[in-house]
Amino acid sequence: MTVTLDVWSDMVCPWCFIGKRRLAAALEQEEPGSVEVRWHAFQLQPDIPLEGADAEPYFNAKFGGPERVAEMHQRVTDIAAADGLEFHMERQKRAPNTLLAHRAVKLAADPAAAVEALFTAHFVDGEDIGDRDTILRLVPDLDPAALDRGDGAEAVAEDLRMAGEIGINGVPFFVGAMRVAVSGAQDPEVLRQLLAEARERAAA
Repeated sequence: MTVTLDVWSDMVCPWCFIGKRRLAAALEQEEPGSVEVRWHAFQLQPDIPLEGADAEPYFNAKFGGPERVAEMHQRVTDIAAADGLEFHMERQKRAPNTLLAHRAVKLAADPAAAVEALFTAHFVDGEDIGDRDTILRLVPDLDPAALDRGDGAEAVAEDLRMAGEIGINGVPFFVGAMRVAVSGAQDPEVLRQLLAEARERAAA
């Protein structure tokens, strides 16, 4: 029996990238094709202009100064390393608005690969994932005309609406079979338990 796993995340959320790695570890224990992962948009920083903002002043203002920002970045970098991720937060020069990136995921032939590419570009390479040309390079199967005319915007808006309806206020957020949910970058075992419970409830 195939079970759906709906994942709300944002490409500027380090815990979402960590959660994606932990989900991959959980799925290694599942039968191939037994879980349909569906990626949904969430915005942690909807206040950022569409053109983005300079990262250093934005994060200093948001989190209480450079020392606090450095502490937070070091902590999440250390945790990410334990999950096989090599973060380079110091390379980030822009704090992007992720609406365009989320639309790109909706339009991509392989949404999971697009999410992975955007996460890596932001947290490892320090690229501006709010920039149109950068997105088109990272997700090469995209039709530039589709991105430019606004395709995918309605799907992103629906994701954001559903997040509000469900009451999601933090990501990553995992929903199994639209029946059971867990929030946060949970360990693989917790995600496997979520999938098992989702199957039981879906079959009931």
